[in-house]
Amino acid sequence: MLKVILVDDEEPALIHLERLLRADGRVQVVGKYTSAMEGLDHLARSYADIAFLDIGMPEMNGLEAAERIQELYPAIRIVYVTAYSAYAVEAFELHALDYLLKPVDSARIGKTIDRIEEYAKLLNNQAQSFEALAERNELSVRCFKRLELVGGAALNGKVKWRTKKAQELFAYFLHLEGAWVTRERLIETLWREYELDKAVTYLHHSVSRIRWLLREWGVSFTVEFQGESYRLPYAAIRTDVAEFEETVAELPYQFQDNWSRYEHAISLYKGDYLEDHNYAWAETKRINLQHRYFRLVSSMARYELEEGRAQSAIQRLTTAQISFPYSDEICRLLLAGYAQIGDTESLNRCYETYAQLLLQELGVIPERQTTDLYHQLSQ
Repeated sequence: MLKVILVDDEEPALIHLERLLRADGRVQVVGKYTSAMEGLDHLARSYADIAFLDIGMPEMNGLEAAERIQELYPAIRIVYVTAYSAYAVEAFELHALDYLLKPVDSARIGKTIDRIEEYAKLLNNQAQSFEALAERNELSVRCFKRLELVGGAALNGKVKWRTKKAQELFAYFLHLEGAWVTRERLIETLWREYELDKAVTYLHHSVSRIRWLLREWGVSFTVEFQGESYRLPYAAIRTDVAEFEETVAELPYQFQDNWSRYEHAISLYKGDYLEDHNYAWAETKRINLQHRYFRLVSSMARYELEEGRAQSAIQRLTTAQISFPYSDEICRLLLAGYAQIGDTESLNRCYETYAQLLLQELGVIPERQTTDLYHQLSQ
């Protein structure tokens, strides 16, 4: 039988909830308290599976109490008890096992117990298959172009974020690469347009949603909370960005020995860093990665031209020009490639198209070096 504790600052509501649970008979009430701190003290001494928490308590409300409980005892699930409207409670359901609207009646408490029993069965199934899942559920994340979680048999590769802010918070934790971040900084970065109380609530919802997602994914790590700060252990996650950065960090490039590694790094770059999400906080890293990608592509093309592999260089540069349409360096390398294979028509078209693009969209002309190279090669 699952053990539960009850926390509500209103004594009559506490007694009423205990009576309903005892009457149902499917869970064991092992403690009831009128403050969150008393509930935490109980959990420090004795185990419980479920905590029923009133949201609107003084000193430490139910959301804050849930944060502390999940920090100390990640396996404990939360049922919120609240007088808020159904509209407000919709958000709480994102990470709670269930919620109860006051006044609670026996029919509704029965549905909650049904959910608790379903949760107990899920725990049992997960315990039986944990070793098999652990081998298959290595989590990797793609951040080039868009945020995507890859692998994970438990969710069949499908992720339901429920809110865009939960997705953004997960991306931001990854962006910080395991560093601790204060609650104030998170609110300033992601919820600055909201009043503090609402911002804190939305933060709690999003953190809990991420924890739920990771738990369902079957991985062994979660969002950590300590001293009013949060972090996501970065070493436990493989990302395409980290793999790309590791490859391009080695300068000068060793093309003769590591060509396949550089080709793989190019293939990882599906688009700019978190491009589809347009997160303002990601802009600096987005530009940095873009510059490193450009340097790698142009260096590889230059090496190919030196090795007499002009066709390969032209194909690489033509693809890169989609991402860097205003790059004089790419234009010059393309001109050199067309000259190397004797394709005068493509050489002329390349320069004329580039010059027209700059004039129409930016109101400028190609760099002097580009123009001089074109005239030299075209003659």
